[in-house]
Amino acid sequence: MPAPNKSQLQPLVGALTLDNGLHGHDAPALAGAIAEIIAYALALLLTQAKVAPGIACSPGATTAPGKLI
Repeated sequence: MPAPNKSQLQPLVGALTLDNGLHGHDAPALAGAIAEIIAYALALLLTQAKVAPGIACSPGATTAPGKLI
């Protein structure tokens, strides 16, 4: 499942900014910037989850007899 992009998050972030009292001329631009940051953070998180699904350990810990991972 891919991370949501900025255009998918912007309506939600825009509604949250208005609900929390952030009104003004630059409020939509702020919502766009926040949506972009969240989209990028989610993309990085999902990329890391795809690359490193487990705990890294040395090769000797998995091949030596009698040692646990």
